[in-house]
Amino acid sequence: MDPHDFCNPERLVISPRKILLIGTLGSGKTTLAEYLARDTGFPYGSIDECRTRYSNSTVEGEDCAWDHFLELCSRPAPGILEFSGGGPHVDEVRKNLLDSTIPVSVIWLMLPLDTCVTRALKRQKNIPWPFPWGPVEYSVPAIHDSIEFAWECVWSGEPGFHAMRQEFGSSVSVGEMYSVVREICLAEQRNAGEKEL
Repeated sequence: MDPHDFCNPERLVISPRKILLIGTLGSGKTTLAEYLARDTGFPYGSIDECRTRYSNSTVEGEDCAWDHFLELCSRPAPGILEFSGGGPHVDEVRKNLLDSTIPVSVIWLMLPLDTCVTRALKRQKNIPWPFPWGPVEYSVPAIHDSIEFAWECVWSGEPGFHAMRQEFGSSVSVGEMYSVVREICLAEQRNAGEKEL
């Protein structure tokens, strides 16, 4: 879906922060991150975008992509970021986000796994990746389990982050998901006692 298809007439005005969307394949991370970037004016970055720009489907290319993504995480500037939220680079992402010295919100987008599988099977993207992918039907639950572990050990236990696990039903539309994510961002602003700009 083209991020310009969904129009929200209200600009999302929040104080500078990093917003990290995590979730398994097909959870809507990229689409929602692009909407947030558009409406906040914060720059967008993802590991898949870094893979597309800097990787060549080799292990060295994958390392280069992660170096670039981690640099985005550590910049002392606002941004809308997304990656699965699990896997071998979780601790590095966490450290780099903390090193950025600005507030960080982590939002886990959770949908029923069968919905994520259906969505992931429709993906048209060809992301450079040096390792063979397993079938989506196995990859989605495996990634979910990795996020679940990281959620308990890294994301929700980090006092420097505002972490929220947001569950959605299988029939939720992208627009409904985006409305919820926008409200989470605005509620965090209110809860922090910050004045909207």
